[in-house]
Amino acid sequence: MTPHSVCSLQSNSISDAGVAMLMEALGVNQTLLSLNLRENSISPEGAQALAHALCINSTLKHLDLTANLLHDRGAQAIAVAVGKNHTLKSLHLQWNFIQASAARALGQALLLNSSLTSLDLQENAIGDEGASAVASALKANTALTALYLQVASIGAPGAQALGEALAVNRTLEILDLRGNAIGVAGAKALASSLKINSSLRRLNLQENSLGMDGAICIASALSGNHGLQHINLQGNQVGDSGARMISEAIKTKAPSCTVKM
Repeated sequence: MTPHSVCSLQSNSISDAGVAMLMEALGVNQTLLSLNLRENSISPEGAQALAHALCINSTLKHLDLTANLLHDRGAQAIAVAVGKNHTLKSLHLQWNFIQASAARALGQALLLNSSLTSLDLQENAIGDEGASAVASALKANTALTALYLQVASIGAPGAQALGEALAVNRTLEILDLRGNAIGVAGAKALASSLKINSSLRRLNLQENSLGMDGAICIASALSGNHGLQHINLQGNQVGDSGARMISEAIKTKAPSCTVKM
């Protein structure tokens, strides 16, 4: 990227009025590829201005809105714009007080958008309902390759929905679920899909209350999976005997897969 194609305004206390002025320029700009607006206290009103610009702009590829104050209303506005935009490739929305209703809107956007390859929703309490909405979109979406859902209040039902999506999705390569609570039931659901899925390369299940049984379910499922290259099972209380069993399962069933425990 050239200097004129990247703009970082991180931590600049930009008001909604400032965002509005910036977005007027973005609407007609034809060179900017990456825009970083992290930590600027952007509210739903500022998000509305940004969404309008996204509907017009045809060059921006990377947008970082981490740690703002979008809430559901602001994120919903962004989601509608993403559904109309055909150039954006990565969208960072972590730490924005987003819940299930905005996740549903983002799911709808994924059904319409064919350019977005990376979506980061970590540290937003989207819950099982929100995870299920995004998962439903993954059954039809063929563009997204990376989905980050760390610390998103996801339990077994959300993992079940994601598992069902992985059973049919052929493009997602990275799924990060660190810091949720999918438990043994969620692990079993994901394990079933891993026997079928061939596109996933990295799966992070760190700190998900899997226990030994859940972790072994995941490891044992790898005999039918030839694509996964890295799994993180740290912080799941598998114990020494569980670690030995998992290591043996990986060694015999998926020797090319690296496991963190």
